Amino acid sequence: MIANRKGFRPYGAVVAVGVFLSSTFFVAADEVATSSVRLLSGGDFVSIDVSCDAEATTCPAGLAPGAVARQTGLRGINARGDIVGFYVDSANRQHGFVRKDGRYTTIDFPLAGIRGMVANGINPQGEIVGQYVLPINPNVDESSPLFCPENLPNGTANPACIKGFHYQNGEYTTIMFSGHPGAIPQRITANGEIHGCLHDRDLGMSMYGATWRRSFGPKGSVYIADAYSLQENGGELADSMAVTMSMNNGGTLNGHAIVGLFTDMLGQPRGYVVRNGVFEEYNASDAALPANLTAIWDMNPQGHFVGNFRGQGEAAARRHGFLDRDDGSPRIAFDITVQDASGNTMTALATAAFGINPDGFIVGQYLLVTGGALHGFVAAPLSGN
Repeated sequence: MIANRKGFRPYGAVVAVGVFLSSTFFVAADEVATSSVRLLSGGDFVSIDVSCDAEATTCPAGLAPGAVARQTGLRGINARGDIVGFYVDSANRQHGFVRKDGRYTTIDFPLAGIRGMVANGINPQGEIVGQYVLPINPNVDESSPLFCPENLPNGTANPACIKGFHYQNGEYTTIMFSGHPGAIPQRITANGEIHGCLHDRDLGMSMYGATWRRSFGPKGSVYIADAYSLQENGGELADSMAVTMSMNNGGTLNGHAIVGLFTDMLGQPRGYVVRNGVFEEYNASDAALPANLTAIWDMNPQGHFVGNFRGQGEAAARRHGFLDRDDGSPRIAFDITVQDASGNTMTALATAAFGINPDGFIVGQYLLVTGGALHGFVAAPLSGN
C-alpha cells in the first residue's frame, strides 16, 4: 500500500531499469484491465519487477526463464497507460523498456559497447525519449554524437558520454544541444516538445534546463532542433538570467508551464515552475514537514506535477513522493509501504514519483532499505486526477 495524506489512493507498482534492444515478452496473467492501465488483482498498488516466466520461450534481454531483474524503475506514463523505464539484468547490464498492451519491449540503443540506458518519457503517439552512455571514444570532435572522454578519476563515466535519444517505430535519433556534448531528455509532449537538460563534462555548473522541438521530414524522418534553454539569453525566460545546475523535466503544451529542478545559491536542491517565461522556485515543505530537498519530475497537461522531497533532519537517502495539483490545495505527500514475510509493515526508505499522465496515474520507484533493490510503482488518485 501507499501511506498518504489528503486522500490519495495508491494503485500499484511496476519494476524495470534501462538501455536499448528490441525483444518483447508478456506480462503475468494475473493482471486485470482497469481503464487504460492494467492492475495486479487483489492489491491497492502494483509492484512489478521485470522478469521472465519460467515457461517462457522469449525473455527480456539479459534475463533467462525464471529470472527477475536486479533493479527496476518506472520513469514515464502516457495517456493510454504505456509505461517506460529501466531494468538491470542478471549480468548487471542496464536496459530501457516500454510496457504497452501488457507486453514489455526491451530498448537497447543499436551501438556496440553502450554502457547503460534509461527510457524516461513517452507521449500519446508512443514516441520515447531518454538517455544512453557511450563507450569511451575521445578521438573524435566534441560535437560528434560518438564523443566520449576517459572515465572520471573515480572510475565512473564522464557526463559528456551521456547522450539523448528519440525512439519511434524501431528508429533511433540522437539528441544533443548545439555546443554541448551531453544531453538528458526527460519528457516529450504530444506536439513534440522535448524537455530535459544540456551539459558539458559535469552535471553541475555546466548543466542547464533545455527544450528541443521534434519535427518530421520525408518518409517519417525525424528532426530534432534546439528550442530554448535556461542558459543566459537562452530564450526560456522572459529576462536574460541563467539558471545553472537545472533540468527541465516536463511541461504543458507549447511551453506555457515547465517544471524541473535546480540547485540554489545555498546549495539546496529545489524544484521550479516556469510560467510564461517567469521562473518560480518551488519547495515541497508543508507545516508538518519542512523540506530541505525538492525535485519536480513531471507535469501533465492539466498542470498537475509530481516529484520527491526530503524533510529537514531526515537521513540523506530518505525521500517522499508528492503530487501537487497547482490549484492552491496542499500538496499530497506519500510513501510506499509493504508487508514483510512476518506480516510487519515496512515504509520505504525512499519513494520517488517520476511521471504523471492526463488521468492522474503516477509512476515511480521505491527503495525499502539502504543497499536494497529498486522496485517500480503505479499509483492512482482517489477520484479523478
